[in-house]
Amino acid sequence: MFEEEKKKLEQRKKSIDKMEVSKEKLHFAVQSGLAKAKKEQALKRVKIIKRSSWSIVIAAILLISFITTISVSPVFANKVASIPGMDRVLSLIQQDKGLTAAVENDYYQPINKSLEKNGITVTLDGVLADNNGLVVFYSVQSKEIDISKLGLKYIQLWSGLHTTNYSFDLGSHSIPLAPEENTDIYSTSEHLWKVKQGKDLSWVVGLKNGDKTEHFRIPFSYKKMDVESKNFIVNKEVKIDGQSLKVKEVIVDPIRAVVKIEENPKNTKKLLARPFDELELVDEKGRKWSAIPGNAYKPLEEGNVWEVPLKESFYFYEPKKLTLTFGKIAAMDKEEAYILIDTESKKFIQLPSQSIFSNLQVKDNRVSFTVNIDKDYDMNMVGFIKFTDADEKEFYIHYEGRTPLYSNYVKGSKTNSPGEGRFEFELPNKSVTTFTNPIRLDLDFYPSWIEEDAEIKIK
Repeated sequence: MFEEEKKKLEQRKKSIDKMEVSKEKLHFAVQSGLAKAKKEQALKRVKIIKRSSWSIVIAAILLISFITTISVSPVFANKVASIPGMDRVLSLIQQDKGLTAAVENDYYQPINKSLEKNGITVTLDGVLADNNGLVVFYSVQSKEIDISKLGLKYIQLWSGLHTTNYSFDLGSHSIPLAPEENTDIYSTSEHLWKVKQGKDLSWVVGLKNGDKTEHFRIPFSYKKMDVESKNFIVNKEVKIDGQSLKVKEVIVDPIRAVVKIEENPKNTKKLLARPFDELELVDEKGRKWSAIPGNAYKPLEEGNVWEVPLKESFYFYEPKKLTLTFGKIAAMDKEEAYILIDTESKKFIQLPSQSIFSNLQVKDNRVSFTVNIDKDYDMNMVGFIKFTDADEKEFYIHYEGRTPLYSNYVKGSKTNSPGEGRFEFELPNKSVTTFTNPIRLDLDFYPSWIEEDAEIKIK
């Protein structure tokens, strides 16, 4: 029944055997997991207690959780066995207890529609849907082309011929596909939030194949799921390093949970991008639901309210207690959260007190400067969307490989190396438009955090 899953398990075991850890300890961890899986049909969650070797913990989680995902729930095992093409979806949801529970409760809808072009086959395997969003599962396969040589350029959800419900486009760039080990199949999923069900839907994928792009458009439909969100109204305030935050509510749907947090406009610090990456909900059994890093955002219609999506949903669980913890929060003093540059004098006028910016150059109508940063901080997180002149005119910075979103843009670029990066952007062409010094670049990414032991009881 689970031949494909057994093959994947053996492949994972081979890759783990290559890890430089004690073979005796690794063998013991693997055999213990196998023994438990065979003896207990409804095996409970495996708990890794000892943390003396992180490599051993990883090995145990990879192998034991793979087995227990199938063995822990007869309901889930029966669903997997009865759904065509579910073997490709299995590896994508096995570590997500929320999606696993959604499958058990009949929220997975198989599509299994394929399109083949020039030896490449794209299959829309299925979807998980609720009232607010979709999880789309799709795969790429080829018996003629090395899948790892292909690159993902864009994915889109279309309603009709002209309306894009969702789009992720890398422009001139692409992401290399990474097939399962020893297979010619690449399987993945895409979480689409706040997507309304439309008519004449199509899943559209663009793949880079050598010097050309292959375009795949797969029409499909799915059943609308009538299900109500579970809302936990909180309205509790917490102070972290003197900054006031109010947790307004937690909204839980079958495929996603979201925490809403309001920042006080009188706070002295600005919340930067990715402010709540370490946020966690913990229940009375110690189960955790963590924020999806880099996904917190402020909807325009809600002003100072942030929406923080969690990696997994607990819609089908009934926790008796829920506690919210914050960890480190990305923030810095508002009065320092920007750079001022005078392009005439070629000088920084304003910099943060602990500045990471240096080596300013203004030459040939271009501005550039160096960013010096700790090597552990992701340089890709540091960037600028626009600059504003002294008359509050806005000029958006357009980076190569992306589609310009505004007409009033200038070209920009950045280069990264460990611990250092360099930014460069054009100044507006004076024959077309003028600007007034100094120009201001607001900081949204910066290696600055606040932290304090703080928690809120949700339930």
